Amino acid sequence: MLRWLLLIPFACLVAMGMALIFLAMASFASPAVAMLIGGGVERLVDLLFGLADRGIDPAPAAQAAFALIGKLGLAIVVMPVALVAVGSELFRLRSALLQSGLTGLLTALLPLAMLRLSRSPSPAEIQIISGLFLVGAATGFVYWLVAGRGAGGERPAQP
Repeated sequence: MLRWLLLIPFACLVAMGMALIFLAMASFASPAVAMLIGGGVERLVDLLFGLADRGIDPAPAAQAAFALIGKLGLAIVVMPVALVAVGSELFRLRSALLQSGLTGLLTALLPLAMLRLSRSPSPAEIQIISGLFLVGAATGFVYWLVAGRGAGGERPAQP
């Protein structure tokens, strides 16, 4: 019980914090990820200041943009590790490879599902998807290091 109240939330928070660090590392390794993170923010700021310069209230555009950024952050940083953590605890999965792989898969696929990408991705988008997979896999491994090795507690002894 104490595991569910303390260790698992702590491990998830550590893994989520590391996900942000891994995203920053991915932006250095991949120009496409850097363009997504840095270029997207730069374009957003330019757009909002451009609207304000033309006398248009930028608040609705800013609210929509920050809502999308929040949803993407939730889909990339929070949901994958939380879903895999709960699943690994419920099904007593102790494999680092399984936890890393599932977290990586969810990290790559949840943003695509949220954005409803209905066409085949471009090479730059494939590079971003690959980077997100690696970020998720590293995040899942961090969760496993902190709490996953004993996922689900001890198994009952066989009579």
